[in-house]
Parts: sequence; C-alpha cells; structure tokens
Amino acid sequence: MKEAFKKHKKVVVFVAAIIIIIICCIAGYMAKIKYEQKQEKIRLEKIEATNNKIKKEYDDFTKEEEREKKLELLKNLAKEADEYGKSDEKFDICEKEYLNKIDQMKNYFIEDYDKTIDDISAKVGDINSFNNREDLSSYVTALNDLKTTIQSEYENYNVIDEEKFNTYSNAIDTTVASFNDRIASIEKEEEAARIAVEEETKRQAEEAARNSNNGNGSSSSGNNSNYSDSNSGSSSNSYSSESSDSSSSGSSSEAGSSSSSSNNDYKYEIWIDNGNGKEYYYQNGNGDIYDSNGGYIGNMNGWDGE
Repeated sequence: MKEAFKKHKKVVVFVAAIIIIIICCIAGYMAKIKYEQKQEKIRLEKIEATNNKIKKEYDDFTKEEEREKKLELLKNLAKEADEYGKSDEKFDICEKEYLNKIDQMKNYFIEDYDKTIDDISAKVGDINSFNNREDLSSYVTALNDLKTTIQSEYENYNVIDEEKFNTYSNAIDTTVASFNDRIASIEKEEEAARIAVEEETKRQAEEAARNSNNGNGSSSSGNNSNYSDSNSGSSSNSYSSESSDSSSSGSSSEAGSSSSSSNNDYKYEIWIDNGNGKEYYYQNGNGDIYDSNGGYIGNMNGWDGE
C-alpha cells in the first residue's frame, strides 16, 4: 500500500512539474510575443516618423519655386540619407524611401535639361534649312548656359552621375558646333548676296549714266539746231556777257548764249532781253528752263518765251 502511494505521489509530482513547465513555457512565449509586438510597434513608429520626415522634405521641394533652394533641399535630403544609412538603427524601407524621393528630386532637374534641349531642337528642325542667324545665335547661347548649369549641378549637387554628365556635355557640344557651322554658312550667303546687290546696283548706275550721256548729246544737238533756226528768223541778235547793255527791237529777242559743263551734266545759259531785262538758262538734258535765281519757268520743248 505504501509503495502504491509512493508511486502515485511520484506521478502527481511529475505531472505537476510538467504542468508547471508548460505554464512557464506558455508564459514565456506570451511574454516574448508581447515583447516582440511592442518592439514591432516601436519599429513601425520609427519607420513612420522617418518616412513622414522624408515626405515633408519632399513636399517642401515640390512647393519651392526657386531653383537654388530646390537644389539645397535635394542636397540636404541626400546628406540625411547618407547619415541614415551609416546609423546602427536603420530600416530598409526607410532607406528605399530616401532613395526614391531623392531620385524624384533629381528627375525634376533632368527633365528640365531635356526640355530645354528638345524645345530648341523642335524650333530649329532641319539645321540645313534653318536660315535665321539671330535665332541660332540665341540658341547657341542658351545651350552653352545649359551646359554650365548641368556641370555646376553635377559637381555641387550630384544631380546626375559622371556618365550622364558626359552624355549631356557631348550632345550639347555637337549641337552647338552644328549651329555655329550653319551660322557661318548663313553669313557667307548673306555676304555673297550683299556683294551681288552692290554689283548689280553699280551696273545699273553705270548703264543709267551711259544712257543719260547719250540722251544729253542727242538732245543738245536737236536743241542747238532749233535754237539756230529760231535765231535766223529774228530781226537782229547781239551776243554779250552778263554785264552787257545790248538791246534789240521787237517783243522778244535773244541777246546771247554760252555753254558750260560740270561732271558730265551739260548746261546751256541763254540771255534773253525781251524788254524786261530777264535772263534764263536751261539744262539741255531735259530742256527745263530756270531764271537766274533758279526758279523754274517751263520746259524748252514747250516754251514760247515770256
């Protein structure tokens, strides 16, 4: 009986021990779960806080209008991401969010580079058919300014990497060279056109001068002939200088004439005494008649005298 009791007691003790162990395990497991839950909560809170900070800085970037301030915001966020990556307490999801927002910031500037280049290319089209030299010069200036901007933002803000910078730099240099070549070509074309206009103007002037001289010669011969014929029928003609006191009878008689030339512009002076002491002269090229003061009187071909 005693032995049976002892065996029963051992079983009870064993079972109790097992139960205690199980309870302890469960309690320990529950404590662990609770601890892990707490740690997960802390981890999530830290992740949320970090991501909220990243989002705020990115929102500040999108709202900012000044380029320099945008660049500084990008630089600050990149610095924070680098420091966060070196910290002991970091989370992959936050590191990815840093990189994501930094890439979006950089893309803002990259898209601006591309837009400037694309807009100029669209305006020019076929370079060999573009003839506006002033516009090309302004585009060359704009592209050179863009290259300077890209280089500054690459060196100071790491907007793009070295490979992409070299790609932009080479593309801009190639485009600028083609624009400058076209400008030189247009200038040559304009110079050739200017010379052609000058030569044509000179040729026309020389031809007009020859025609004028030929016309003056013919007109002079005809007028002199008419003048001689009209004088032959008059009562009496006496020739005198400008100070002559000669007079004649009749309503109108010519007192004298002389001729002079200057720079191939032939002029004939005629003194006419019609009782009023008036003097006239006419230019043989077109027959216009003027008084001694330069006042226009009429044309020789239709003039009957005064």
